[in-house]
Amino acid sequence: MVLQSVFARFRTGFQIAKASFGVLRREKWLLVFPLLYGLTWTAGLALLLAGLFVALIGVGFGLDAVDQIASVSDGTVDGVAQVAMIALSFLVMFVATAVATFFSAALVHSVGSLFHDESTSLRAGFAGAWESRRTILAWGVVGAVVGLIFQALESQDGWGAQIVRAIAGAAWFMMTFFIVPVIVFQGGGVRDSLRDSVSLFRETWGEAGGVSLGVGLVTVTLGALVVAVGIGAPLLLVANPGSVLVYTVVPTVLLLGALAVVHIAATAIAKTALYQYATDGELPPEFEGIDPDAIVKRKRDSSELTGASSGQRPGQI
Repeated sequence: MVLQSVFARFRTGFQIAKASFGVLRREKWLLVFPLLYGLTWTAGLALLLAGLFVALIGVGFGLDAVDQIASVSDGTVDGVAQVAMIALSFLVMFVATAVATFFSAALVHSVGSLFHDESTSLRAGFAGAWESRRTILAWGVVGAVVGLIFQALESQDGWGAQIVRAIAGAAWFMMTFFIVPVIVFQGGGVRDSLRDSVSLFRETWGEAGGVSLGVGLVTVTLGALVVAVGIGAPLLLVANPGSVLVYTVVPTVLLLGALAVVHIAATAIAKTALYQYATDGELPPEFEGIDPDAIVKRKRDSSELTGASSGQRPGQI
């Protein structure tokens, strides 16, 4: 009976994932949100590398100047470099988390408007995300701190460290599965948003797993096929693979980028639909035909979430 319930939950998640691709086919403009995020990320990475290069040159000149004035030990130089790297890592992860969350929030806001039969657009989506800017920035800080913790775990060797990393990564994925919809639609602070995300995942863990596997199964399979044709086939079947790869590498990378955009958009649609079901007890009309009664859970009203009744302002921690 327990296994039957688990399989029913995962099956429902797969059905939601499948329907999400249908929504994306009808509302192709939603792909613009992850596309703009990808372009922003690429431009930001280029600026970061350029800034890092300039900073390294500046630090080198600065250390030389200090060394001429006073004797500086190697340990001091190493300590300064380590602190600088930690600060840089924190800054990079903060910006990356905040920017990713902002674009995801804009996408989720637009999807939610579509599900409620409200007019929406790119501008409306970004305006909805902007309303949650304080919480998004605070979440960027949380993401940066957690990122530093994961970096510290990755620096440890041994089976024990690997097990801890795997458990911590899985726990963080589950805790933050609904974080963006909660931030967008509940308007609470980071603490309440994280608590509500955990609560929602606890109620819909099977469906959430089915959604992740369902979307990933499609995009990862297509990605593997693209890599096999664009890179694997020339390496294995052509005597001089370099003469072919020069023409196939760039299209392969672009196709993988397109699949990543589709993956992000479909996942956001599925999460928003599952969030609506978890809070309202009903799936959006776009998911007609999926039987929610296959899931053994109580109907939960969105007003029960702490973020809706805590009296906090949007963005308050």
